[in-house]
Amino acid sequence: MESAPSVEAVVTAVSSLYHDPDPKVKEAASKWLNQLQKSVYAWTISDQLLQRKLDVETCYFAAQTMRSKIQYSFTELPPSSHTSLRSSLLAHLTSLAPNTSQVIVTQLCLAMADLILLMPEWNTALSELMSGLSTNHTHPLLEVLLLLPEEVDSRHLRLGANRRQQVKEMLTASSPHITQFLASVLAAGQEQLKVTTVKCYSSWLTLGAISLDTVLASPVMGCAVGSLSSPQSPPALHEAASDCMISLLSRIEREDCGELERSTVSTVQQLATSYQNAVAEEDMERCLNYCRVFTELGESFLIKIVSSPPAQPHFSLPILDTVLLCCQHPDYEMPDVTFNLWYRLSEELYTRNDDTLVAVFKPQVERLIGSLCRHCQMEPDTVGILEDGEDFTEFRVRVCELIKDCVFIVGSSTVFRQMYHLLQQSSQWEQTEAALYIMAAVARNILPEEDSVVPAVLQQVLSLPTTIHTAVRLTATKLVGELCEWIEKHPDSLQATLNYLLQGLQDPVLASEAATALQNICSQCRSNMAEHFTGLLQILEQIDQFSLKPEAANGLIKGVVMIISIMNQDQLKGAVEKVCVLQVNPLNSIMSTLSANTPKIVKHSVTDPVLYLDRLSAVFRHVQPSNGCLADGVSPHPCRGTVESIWPVLSRCLELYQGDVRVTERTCRTIRFAIRCIGVQSSNLLQPLVTQLVALYEAKGHSCYLYLGSILVDEYASESGCIPGLLSMLQAFISPTYGLLAAAGGLTAHPDTVDDFFRLNARFLQRAPMPYLQTEFIKSILECALLSSALEHRDANASVMKFFYDLLHAGRTREDNPDFEARSHLIKTLHSEYGGKLVDSLVRAAVTTLPSYTYHDIGDVIHECLQHDRVSVCSWLENSLKTLQSSNNSHPTAGVTTKQLVEFHRAVTSAESAPDVSQAIREFVRLWR
Repeated sequence: MESAPSVEAVVTAVSSLYHDPDPKVKEAASKWLNQLQKSVYAWTISDQLLQRKLDVETCYFAAQTMRSKIQYSFTELPPSSHTSLRSSLLAHLTSLAPNTSQVIVTQLCLAMADLILLMPEWNTALSELMSGLSTNHTHPLLEVLLLLPEEVDSRHLRLGANRRQQVKEMLTASSPHITQFLASVLAAGQEQLKVTTVKCYSSWLTLGAISLDTVLASPVMGCAVGSLSSPQSPPALHEAASDCMISLLSRIEREDCGELERSTVSTVQQLATSYQNAVAEEDMERCLNYCRVFTELGESFLIKIVSSPPAQPHFSLPILDTVLLCCQHPDYEMPDVTFNLWYRLSEELYTRNDDTLVAVFKPQVERLIGSLCRHCQMEPDTVGILEDGEDFTEFRVRVCELIKDCVFIVGSSTVFRQMYHLLQQSSQWEQTEAALYIMAAVARNILPEEDSVVPAVLQQVLSLPTTIHTAVRLTATKLVGELCEWIEKHPDSLQATLNYLLQGLQDPVLASEAATALQNICSQCRSNMAEHFTGLLQILEQIDQFSLKPEAANGLIKGVVMIISIMNQDQLKGAVEKVCVLQVNPLNSIMSTLSANTPKIVKHSVTDPVLYLDRLSAVFRHVQPSNGCLADGVSPHPCRGTVESIWPVLSRCLELYQGDVRVTERTCRTIRFAIRCIGVQSSNLLQPLVTQLVALYEAKGHSCYLYLGSILVDEYASESGCIPGLLSMLQAFISPTYGLLAAAGGLTAHPDTVDDFFRLNARFLQRAPMPYLQTEFIKSILECALLSSALEHRDANASVMKFFYDLLHAGRTREDNPDFEARSHLIKTLHSEYGGKLVDSLVRAAVTTLPSYTYHDIGDVIHECLQHDRVSVCSWLENSLKTLQSSNNSHPTAGVTTKQLVEFHRAVTSAESAPDVSQAIREFVRLWR
């Protein structure tokens, strides 16, 4: 935005955004207003709009703009204008009327809270706010006081660790006055302010500004406890009181406070009666609040509970029974709240590996599993099966994962037996289905030698009538697949199992689950399934006749291929060819009918080439010849002929679908697995494949071509005769890559290209470092890598860092190789030329943009630099920090001191390991953000 718009123009745009019926006008207004918010003119415009108080929409836009400018663009303002902004914002807060919309109040209070944090020079902020607002503007004052502690650790504000610590100390020093003020607000008896007052106290408590020694005597905490106990407290106050109690429990977990611990546990335990009253009144919101409090108490005292000797249990142990009481609530949302507690309990018990301790918690976990089984029951009037993505379906998945984690506490056989008894007693289909579902969760943990319950269960499952509810048959089919390890040890049950699963394949609803179960049986029972290969091949011939999800069909092919893998060479060769022909024929058919008038591809239909490409991928990915094949390491790979015969089909697919990224990526994936399958024996394909990849990449720029190129380097760079061709391929890739990345926003727009390009270069460093280092384009690649080092994308950044690491590491490894001295010299030369830029780029990117997950990789790279030339790194890092310090002086919020810069320099340059460097970076970045 080149010039400041008029206030009237902004008002018109806001009105259009909210009220114009034309979507295009709304979109244009939104785009224009977004541009305004990003411009420097937004400061004065928002201030003027707030003064005019025209309507709710305009005031909200102005308040939200003011808040976002302070949060994200505070450095736009010169320090000389900070005072006027402060005065203006105070004026807006004092002009708020009782009927002002809460969303406007929140935005303005958030703006004020952030301004206080971003103005270190305003050290009297709290006293000024108290004196200016406490008399007639209590509500906005409470809102600011509520938001201030919450914003201290906000990721949106680049305060730096020093400023954050300074603010926390300021708030801690002010807490007696604030708690006194909050008590006076409660004493005034203004019911409408109670919720905000309790929330405010909770916020200060969470930050640690309020001392735990004062909590028992606090009127606000007393109000929260009273509100939790009272059946008459309004819903909003009850929720705020619950959050306040949870904040207290979270503090208790981190700090020692003996008397407060016992008092709080006693107080919370007494709420069990209130919970039961809420259950009787069917007040779900109150029940959830109580459940959250009980669960938080369990988590806060968990370490103390499991650390206490079984003979002297911790006084808070009974809370687990209270949490289990919540798990018995008829609504499944209730136990869902408690899951993290049970996860943590199972993790602690597993880590401690103490059978005596585990036995203490066995009764509770048995009760938990019983409750979860009841909660997994579907509604009796459910028609068909549960849909993926439904809340209840997702809940059942979480139940399954939780039980898998906790089952060691009670034993899989115990759970299986417990569910079997329920199975025997159940008279309703939904009870049967739930018991089978829990059994399926633990079936993999059943010892194959078990012979008391599993045979009876399997017999009952295989004998289920086809007239029983479809959901029961579906879950029973899943259970059969999960019992694959047991079935392997009991081959007499295999034939009946296969008959059952083949019957399931005929049912459209059961087909995918039956295919998955069959995959499990094939994979686990390979030696016993070999004789059934002909029948399995017939199933694959009709696979498109079954109503299978793509993943299930691919899984079934994987299972069949696992059986093929144990065949002898001749059998394997023929079997792989047969399975591949079943995919190649329809793929050829699809491509033969392709024309300009061909309808758009319908995903996962029989006209979708991806369907058959993925199945081919499954074949080549999972075939692992083992029965005497390749024993001499010289014999032709049994799959070589098949790969060479389908290459023309895959090449044609690359050509025909070059404009379709999805099909292209899957074709490259198939070629990748085919090449991985037979290794260097696919050398006949190398030249035509490279030629095609280069041409296609220049035309379309899909990054999957680069990825496939890296696979070729990995497989063929060990063959010296292939290296020149591979380097020519890389050189041909460079120009189109730079063209994509050099455009405005190119790095951000093409992270996959960055990822795959530097993966390709890293492969050269790993497999053929010397020829690669001698190329004339290595320096341009380094320049590109330096520009890409600040890219905020997990995979792309990891690839760039891996490239730098492999480059530097190649100068120190494989010392016995004849090329070591020449290789080391080349890398040292590059390090001397680019090391300073690299160190500066990495430190600056870490401080300004990169997320914490990159620090590990940055540490690896800088540590490699240190290994090459510690003295130079000391100098480069010093220069980089001086530059940072000058920027710190112009933006003083972070307040990073010279001493801290020196400490960081010393920590990095004296580091003995890469993790030491990473930790130093992590601590240093906290000073800036």
